[in-house]
Amino acid sequence: MNRNFHLIINPGRYPWFSKELSKLMRYVHGATIVESKSPEHFKELIRNFVASDNPYLLIWGGDGTANLALNSLMEEASEERRKKIAVGFLRGGSGNGIQDSYEVPKGLSAQVKTYLISMKENLTQKVDLLKIQYDDKERYGQLFGTGLDAKILQERNSNTRMTGDKAPHPGFIPYVIPAVRIVWNDARLTSEVQHLEMKQGHFAFRGTRTNAEFPFDEYQIATRAPLIELGVRPYFGWYYKICPDVVCNDGRFDVYLFNVTSPMSIPFQMFYLWNGLYHRINQWNAKRGLPLIEHYKIKEMTLKAQPGRLFHIDGELKQTDGDINVKVEHKALNFLVPRSFHEKFHPIHETE
Repeated sequence: MNRNFHLIINPGRYPWFSKELSKLMRYVHGATIVESKSPEHFKELIRNFVASDNPYLLIWGGDGTANLALNSLMEEASEERRKKIAVGFLRGGSGNGIQDSYEVPKGLSAQVKTYLISMKENLTQKVDLLKIQYDDKERYGQLFGTGLDAKILQERNSNTRMTGDKAPHPGFIPYVIPAVRIVWNDARLTSEVQHLEMKQGHFAFRGTRTNAEFPFDEYQIATRAPLIELGVRPYFGWYYKICPDVVCNDGRFDVYLFNVTSPMSIPFQMFYLWNGLYHRINQWNAKRGLPLIEHYKIKEMTLKAQPGRLFHIDGELKQTDGDINVKVEHKALNFLVPRSFHEKFHPIHETE
């Protein structure tokens, strides 16, 4: 392989896997392999990559590490430099939502082989990002959620380990236990009214027998949905397909308003919810006059101020009392992707 690349490893909660990855990569020609020691050191390593002539960057870590990489690249790399680089994400977390969304295989050996092929054949895909502005801050990500999922994250984050870095317990179970408790307590009553302002998009209903759309330049809505999710990638983690209709490069982000009115319905609909089969739920709800899971594809949204609003960006919990503005950053970065993913987006040659 005649391409040079950087691999940044965040050992995090799985240091034994990072050691195995280092062993697999140490004989690969052209690899600059470095291990981050802190978030500040991670950003420094990103700056070193941006300042180099290398076109490819691989990141090993969880969703938080992936989000930090996205933000560091958007902050440190000029627009011209971003056009010349591509980033790929290996599975280094418990959720791995970004890896699921881009068909990254399981198993370290399979991932290494996949990315070596992707770099050799320059298998890259331009992807959109969410640009989220709040409290004079600007952050980038691929998923944004407020409501039940943020509350679940808050409770999960409070359940920390007794030793080591005292970080929240990794894995699936630490999410499930607070999820059951919070959904049961919160979904039985409608949430307080939230005011949303959407721009440049359309409502997009997908049913089992009927589809419906209406376009708009501006659309204001008051909703009591206990969960609102925005995304430019489909998976949250553990193959939870929370934004199933996403197209990663269409210049719009998808919005879902989950109008859950009773916790009793969730266990019966869990298979459909988990796999993003919302048309099945909507078919059942429409027949009974119940609220639908609403779906929109838009370019901009403002969530009006709400005291103590909790929200997450790629699973990283935040809070604000003010407005939150979300825009799509069209084709913001190039991702290194497996051949299986690349072929689906390139049946014909892409034109600028």
